[in-house]
Amino acid sequence: MNPVNWARFGLLAALWGCSFAFIKVSLDAFAPLQLAFGRLLVGALVVTLILAVTKGAFPRRAVWGHIVVASVFGNVVPFTLFAVGEQHTTATIAGVIQGATPLVTLGLAAVAIRTEKPTARKVTGLVIGFVGLIVVVGPWRTHGFGSLGGQLACVGAAVSYAISFVYLRRFISPYKIPALAVTAAQLTSAMVITGLITTFSIGWDLPGELTAGPLLSLLVLGGASTGIAFVLMNRLIADAGPTTASGVNYLVPVFSVLVGAVALSESVTWNVPVGGAVVIAALALAEGRLPLPARRGADADAGAPTPAAPAPAPASSPASTAVAREVC
Repeated sequence: MNPVNWARFGLLAALWGCSFAFIKVSLDAFAPLQLAFGRLLVGALVVTLILAVTKGAFPRRAVWGHIVVASVFGNVVPFTLFAVGEQHTTATIAGVIQGATPLVTLGLAAVAIRTEKPTARKVTGLVIGFVGLIVVVGPWRTHGFGSLGGQLACVGAAVSYAISFVYLRRFISPYKIPALAVTAAQLTSAMVITGLITTFSIGWDLPGELTAGPLLSLLVLGGASTGIAFVLMNRLIADAGPTTASGVNYLVPVFSVLVGAVALSESVTWNVPVGGAVVIAALALAEGRLPLPARRGADADAGAPTPAAPAPAPASSPASTAVAREVC
């Protein structure tokens, strides 16, 4: 990735790293489906406003079918499942489970996208990154892991995210639509779907008292951790591919722990800086910034079993530049 995409990568990790705390606070007033709808509503309004100010336009009708599918797997399902999961398990466990998203994405991309075959470098980097993630969150320090149902809800959310990353790259990125337009359409579609589901299932009576805390958390969760964050994610998927973009989930718990320490006065123990260093090194390894110690001469990034195969290289070029550079 180039320096600009690394900056997007870090900002996205920070925005998503705050989201677990906002979800926890918002659940004091909202049910999971209501929370998912609220953050989608705010996120869609923010991104649509930016789209209008920059004189952009929604995608053409031909791609809307794909956008609806992407919105279901990338927004409706994971937003709802993570909210459900955090009602029954700890935020730490939810963060660990979300951290598995890059590994799931790697497997799905290997099957669905010809140019996203797994390499020794990426597999090694992602596996080491997951180990670093576990060190960061320190699950051994928790007093309980919550219910199995809550953990499975988070697993479903992580898998759904992975499906959406791969789906966006394969079916939407080739249209070369600006990430801002894709995000506006995706969040709008997800908002409508979630609104309909909520209306005909649980309704709009709030289970808790709507105070300033849950309301402000919902607004920030929708505007920043949903609206702005998904613009960044869609751009990264188009520029760097779904496997690399999904690697942001390894940094999310790092920021989550730091936010907890600063905003909630939670203690930061040795595992945070140590695990964070491992995560950053693993991402650098997966991106080719560090050499593979054992196979330096046989750099796995070549991917193909035979070096004299120039044909796949041109085929990957359009996909890697699938979104116009004018966004963000």
